[in-house]
Amino acid sequence: MKIKRSKVASAEFFSKIGYSTCWEDPLVLKRALAVSAQDNVLSITSGGDLSIGFLLDDPLCVVSIDLNVIQNFLLELKLACFRKLEYSEMLSFLGVHPCNDRLHLFKKLERCLTLSARTYWSQHRTLIKNGVLLQGTQDRYFFHFGKLLRIFLGSKKVEALLKHKALFTQKRFFDQVWNSRRWRLIFNFFFCRTIMSRYMDPSHFRLVQELRFGPLIRKQADHVLRNLPIWKNYFVHWVLTKSYPSEDCMPPYLQKNNFDIIRRRVDRITIVNEEIESFLDRCECNTFSKFNLSNIFDWVEDDSFIALLYEISKKACPNARLSYYNLLNHRVAPDTLTAFKRKKDFASKLLQQNRAMGYTNLELYEINPIQ
Repeated sequence: MKIKRSKVASAEFFSKIGYSTCWEDPLVLKRALAVSAQDNVLSITSGGDLSIGFLLDDPLCVVSIDLNVIQNFLLELKLACFRKLEYSEMLSFLGVHPCNDRLHLFKKLERCLTLSARTYWSQHRTLIKNGVLLQGTQDRYFFHFGKLLRIFLGSKKVEALLKHKALFTQKRFFDQVWNSRRWRLIFNFFFCRTIMSRYMDPSHFRLVQELRFGPLIRKQADHVLRNLPIWKNYFVHWVLTKSYPSEDCMPPYLQKNNFDIIRRRVDRITIVNEEIESFLDRCECNTFSKFNLSNIFDWVEDDSFIALLYEISKKACPNARLSYYNLLNHRVAPDTLTAFKRKKDFASKLLQQNRAMGYTNLELYEINPIQ
């Protein structure tokens, strides 16, 4: 089956930083893929967080791939932080903590970057000066949503939501105070097709037909805000405050206890600037045992979706695992692809544990490759 070039590869969204951070829960991914010391991982780069985080599971290697070269430049920058900065310097440089000296810190990192990455960041020093974790298109979209909530719901109500330390009081607050008509109107407006297409990219939603985006996404958001502990949900804190509550409540790759482990293993990450279709077409059989494909199938037509799954089935090791998310357009491997065994119930349970708001579907497969 011939691999087709993605029809959205030239979308404007892929010509800038789309994601400064990853909006998939690494704890869910850890349970889904169960990466171990015997694994070769293929991971979509996106913000780079998850590709770096896989190092904590001690895999043989992580190939981080993205058709957006700027996302890979961002990953290079984050890896350079582990190589050349101290922990506190990394948090300040990336934008977790305030800093007036980021351009000076960047000088420590330049020699660790490829020429193309170094050139890009040298030409976009404002992104560094303002903290790269705050610059992604989707990140800024969520920050605007957090600002809107503070305006129309009130800062006191937002702060009250974040302060709950017991789940039963959080649920009561959500039911009696937060889940108001105003909350639903704001959410449904901000996450409608028109607004999302304006902030993000209309290409992302071109395959979604006759759906009201807001209510579907809000169902998952309501579950997160009501049923999952808010005090240790760094995704919610990041959206509503543009900060993390503590050093042990932030993405695993940023946590202090993980810094030295990742520093020792950064050379296990290989960065690939290419469309995944053409990359897999060149790989040998039995190359990868774990696949983290983020939400790439939201962007492609059915024939490309099936063609890519078929290519994965040829290049996967026996008993490999594949995980991916969908925002609105749920994509399930057809029964004709017998190499894929769907873990539907387990994936549904994992989605209910997902602390990031937005995705309405998670797919998990065990793969036994085509002989």
